[in-house]
Amino acid sequence: MYASPAVRRPFLGLAALFTAAFTTITTETLPMGLLPAMSRDLEVTQSWIGLLVGAYALLIMIVTLPLVALTSRWPRRRLLVVIMAAFAVGNLLMAVAPNYPVAVAARLIAGLGHGVLWSAMASYATRLVTADRAGRAVAVVFAANSAALTLGVPLGTVIGDAAGWRIPFAILAAIALLLVAAAPVTLPDIPGDSATSPGVGRAARIPGVRGVLVITALVMTGHFVLHTYVVPVLVRAGVPERGVGPALFAFGLAGIAGTVAAGAAADRPSRTVLPAALGLMTVSVAALALARGGLAVAATAFWGAAYAALPILLQTAVLKVARHAQTGASALFIITFNVSIAAGSIIGGQLLTVSGPWSLPAVTAVLAAAACATAARRSTRRLPPGPAEPVEQPA
Repeated sequence: MYASPAVRRPFLGLAALFTAAFTTITTETLPMGLLPAMSRDLEVTQSWIGLLVGAYALLIMIVTLPLVALTSRWPRRRLLVVIMAAFAVGNLLMAVAPNYPVAVAARLIAGLGHGVLWSAMASYATRLVTADRAGRAVAVVFAANSAALTLGVPLGTVIGDAAGWRIPFAILAAIALLLVAAAPVTLPDIPGDSATSPGVGRAARIPGVRGVLVITALVMTGHFVLHTYVVPVLVRAGVPERGVGPALFAFGLAGIAGTVAAGAAADRPSRTVLPAALGLMTVSVAALALARGGLAVAATAFWGAAYAALPILLQTAVLKVARHAQTGASALFIITFNVSIAAGSIIGGQLLTVSGPWSLPAVTAVLAAAACATAARRSTRRLPPGPAEPVEQPA
């Protein structure tokens, strides 16, 4: 028996979750595509604008676990509404920010609930559908991560170039408000978890979880070393500043193919898909270090296709190996992901200042290659089983 009309129409709930996820990731990473304009308007260096991404990720790292525990009993719809309201306020404040300190405050307001929402997203999605469709439901929602980075940021960059950098943030605020209004219609009022702890300790003891987190840390740190400062990298490669938006749009269009491929492969038992995606990313960013003009744009597109697959493949992998502690594993994954964003943006900013844009794709290629080697070793050995505990059940 279904709990509400929304569950009888799960596509509405999944669409709402997808849109919420897309909005949060686009909000987090949009300054990457708007570096020059934001830097000029707020009168700070591009490295300081890049830190708007790093500070946001650092906040997620600090507050996610305590806030997940604090809100674990909240009904899931209320949780989403409160977090989307915070995103509306944060993005609206960013759209009108007169100076850099106000921009930092706007980012902190939006970032408070980011990790909490993502920690709850997988279990919420699975409770909208029958058990045999749970994997596809998770893939649909987590495809928003790739879609935001491969379409949201490039589209926001194009809009920002045409109408000013503040307009994309105003649009994101409007989308968040629409989600607040639409939630009672599209999402069922599913209760929260019965436990007050997300089970992080249990998840951390599972060897497979630790392996996925190491791969995630390596490749995402490398990715955000480059992606946070991709505009100066492309300009150095001979792409005019006005051509950066279209180049990032090519990154996004190629990412659609990567997202579709990852969604199709996520529920299959193949051990070669993740190393293959990491290998393609390594080769693409290494080529970007050497390419000029149109070849740089082509390398960016292949990088986009490879990268788009990774959040889906990594999130699906961590959920599969943490069958007994999915909430805790999701929290650890989100924290690792955002630690990597912060580390990547900080490292990239320092490299940009000290050695210039040429070094960023080279460092990214090295880290991606290390992640690929780790994934390849992991794929050749059989992992010991995790703790023999009952599978998590929704409250």
